[in-house]
Amino acid sequence: MNFVFISPNFPSSYWMFCARLKENGVNVLGIGDCPFDDLAPELKRSLTEYYKVSTLENYGEMVRAMGYFTHRYGKIDWLESNNEYWLERDARLRSDFRITSGFQEEDMPRIKYKSRMKEFYQAAGIPTARYHMVDNRKNCMAFIKEVGWPVVVKPDNGVGASDTHKLSDAKDLDQFLKTRNPDVAYIMEEFIYAEVNSYDAIIDSQGNPIFETGNVTPISIMDIVNEAD
Repeated sequence: MNFVFISPNFPSSYWMFCARLKENGVNVLGIGDCPFDDLAPELKRSLTEYYKVSTLENYGEMVRAMGYFTHRYGKIDWLESNNEYWLERDARLRSDFRITSGFQEEDMPRIKYKSRMKEFYQAAGIPTARYHMVDNRKNCMAFIKEVGWPVVVKPDNGVGASDTHKLSDAKDLDQFLKTRNPDVAYIMEEFIYAEVNSYDAIIDSQGNPIFETGNVTPISIMDIVNEAD
């Protein structure tokens, strides 16, 4: 089995994924922007081969790296980075190289766009916060009149709490509309007062959880990030 691991050196603990793959007989091929000599010794021992690119943002370089691995080792069975930032890039590479073991480019809207996610939650009977795609002040105010202050605005396609804002009055709204990134599509949602309960797991190749963790966060991540709480 050929497994391409994107950016295996970041975070530094990710060498463990490569080591366990190798222990299970997998051929682990790394692509990253870190010089090979700077990789941790444990990671070096876990990789069959490493292909350095100048930047992971350059899709052409990523394609050349994948082409090289395909030519040398045959069909690639898996490709992962385990970093949310690279979800779309990973999916595009899978689609282009016909790797069917993970999300494809066509799957990305329902995974990356908050407005699209809601359709799937609702289909499963899970309530979601009411929302409005930010367009102009008039329509935003009409939505706010319906749900009340405060509201939260964030990129429809974003990671974590980056560029996320809590608007408490018309002054906040005007400031946001004045300073927002014109190239970003923003979603506006009603503010929900609640604690956050999360569940994460690492699963084995049969889908069984082998490590589980749950978190209860009484303070929102947005407030922690924006208010340095």
